[in-house]
Amino acid sequence: MNVRDLETIDFRSLSIFVSACQTLNLTQSADQLGLPKSTVSKELSRLEKHLQTQLLERSTRRIQITESGKLVYQRAFQLIEEFRNLREDVQQMEQQVQGQLRISAPPALGEFLSSEILPGFLTQWPKVRIALELSYTYEDLFSQGIDLAFRVGQIIDDRLIARQIGHANRILVASPDYLADKAPIDSPQQLFGHNCLRFQYSPGESSWTLSDGEQTEAVSVCGNFCCGNVQALKSATLAGVGIAQMPILSLNGELESGRLVRVLPQWQVPPMPIYLVYRSGIARSCRIRAFLEYMEQHRGRFEGEPLADTKVR
Repeated sequence: MNVRDLETIDFRSLSIFVSACQTLNLTQSADQLGLPKSTVSKELSRLEKHLQTQLLERSTRRIQITESGKLVYQRAFQLIEEFRNLREDVQQMEQQVQGQLRISAPPALGEFLSSEILPGFLTQWPKVRIALELSYTYEDLFSQGIDLAFRVGQIIDDRLIARQIGHANRILVASPDYLADKAPIDSPQQLFGHNCLRFQYSPGESSWTLSDGEQTEAVSVCGNFCCGNVQALKSATLAGVGIAQMPILSLNGELESGRLVRVLPQWQVPPMPIYLVYRSGIARSCRIRAFLEYMEQHRGRFEGEPLADTKVR
C-alpha cells in the first residue's frame, strides 16, 4: 500500500458527487448546494483524478453515470448518510446529561465532595459517571484529560477558567482527652507549650498564622507528629496526640459529637479561596454545564462555618 492509497477523500467532494448523480444536472446541483457551477465541476474532476477513473460522462446536454460512478455513488451515499447520522447522534448525546466526568481535588476536599456534594448530583443525573482523582498536586488539565478540578488558593494558570465556590477555613481542634489535664488556652502564644500536630512532610518547628478578624498573629509551634495527609492528621488528633489545624469541611461530624473540640474558637487560619477550574470551551458539553450549574446552586456549602452549638475549649 503506497501513500496515495492512504489519502482520504474529502466529504465535500463526495457530497457534490452524490448531488450530481441525483440531479444529473450540474447547474441544478450548484443551486442546491449554494456553490458556483465551476466549483462543482472542479470538485467532480478532483474526485475522478483521486480515484483514477471516470465517474460521470458529461456533455453540454446531459450527464450519465458510468459503471464505476454507480458503485461510488452507492458507497458515497451510505457514507454521507452515516456521517449525518453520526453527527445527529453526537449532537443528541451532547444535549443529554450523560457520559463521564473526570474531576480532581485535594484529598480532604475530595472527601467532603464524595459525602456531601457528588451524591446529590449523581442522583439528579444518573447517566453521568464521575471519576474522582485525589491528589495534593495540581494535575495539568490539558495533558491529562481532566474535565474539572477543585483547587485551593490562587490560580496561576491563566489558560483556565476559574469560578470561586467558597473558602477553605481551618480551625484548631483537639480531643477532650488531650485537653483534660491542660490549662485553658487563652491566646495563640500559649500554643508554644503544646504538642501541635502539623500538616507537613518533614519534622521540625513551623509557624501557624492565626487571625481573629481584627489582628493576625504568627506563632511558632512544634510537636512530635507531622503528616502530609489530612485524614491521618485527624486520626492522630482523635487519638489524643495533640492540637491540629483542620479544615472545617472535614470536621462537622467530630465537632457535633464532641469527639473533637475547638481550641481558641475566636481564632482561625486566614481563609483561602476554593476554585472550580476548567478548560476554555469545555463548558459546551451538556454534562459540564449541568455540573457547573449544580455547583453554583451549592456553593454556600463550601464556606464550612462551624455549627453554633459545637463544643469549644
